[in-house]
Amino acid sequence: MQTQHIRIKGNKNILPPFLAGLFVITFILGNSLGSHAQTDEFANDPVSGTFETGLLAETQTIETPFAGEFELHIQHRFGLIENGLEDVFGIYASSNIRMGLNYGITQNFMVGYGYTKEFKLQEFHGKYRVLNQTESNSIPVSVALYGNLAINSQDKSVFGNDYSFSDRLAYFSQVLVAHKFNDNISLQFGPSFTHFNKTDSLVEHDKFALSLAGRAKVTPSMSVYFEYDQPLNIDDMREYKSDENDPEANLSFGIEIGTSTHVFQVFMSNYEGITPQRNTLFNKNKISDGDFLLGFNILVRF
Repeated sequence: MQTQHIRIKGNKNILPPFLAGLFVITFILGNSLGSHAQTDEFANDPVSGTFETGLLAETQTIETPFAGEFELHIQHRFGLIENGLEDVFGIYASSNIRMGLNYGITQNFMVGYGYTKEFKLQEFHGKYRVLNQTESNSIPVSVALYGNLAINSQDKSVFGNDYSFSDRLAYFSQVLVAHKFNDNISLQFGPSFTHFNKTDSLVEHDKFALSLAGRAKVTPSMSVYFEYDQPLNIDDMREYKSDENDPEANLSFGIEIGTSTHVFQVFMSNYEGITPQRNTLFNKNKISDGDFLLGFNILVRF
């Protein structure tokens, strides 16, 4: 009988179990700390402010806009910083930008639309928070479901022969599980699945991935954060024998400044696609080679 296994390019079987183990350890630690939580009448209220906003660098968080609230997102990625001062650390290089608008239908459900410069992607997405962590940790985690549909609106000639509208479509879905340990520290884990109806030659159509993200507040209005994304190159899912087109992992880290109406994030990242399904399936920037770029996100609430 053939043994199924997951092969992680360059890291063998280490990183995904490590990420899962780290989450389990911190989750257990959070529960032990939470056992000392207050037992007053508010103990079973849901926690607030696990993250400042629904977007942390490159990944979604469990947060959604308030019911009836709009959020305007501006996401910008400069080019790779590999040329140093020659292109001012990527500022003069080719850049990518996304603008989007989200709306909170209820306290736990949002929908949104966005447009990304690269590949002229139009995106429709939604997020539903199915579980809320409580102050007493009787419910120890918050859980949200996220889905994204991206439509490549380039001229149909780029899709080659036998074109059909479905060739333009790509999907991303993710389960987000977060725990707020105290007023300053939060952690989130998120398995995801990506599918493209049509891809480049020798590129897989499907990809599972894992994400781990965390935030630590250093002042009431400023935080530092990180994100790590690991695509899972599963041999039994392969359409092609070659692994030369396997996507690379992503590491993002930066600072966040939040006010009642605005959130600003500045960070370094290996991802440049902005749209999650393109990042997951097509990223070629290597952490080990220092293939980082500068990015920023701006959120406005109204």
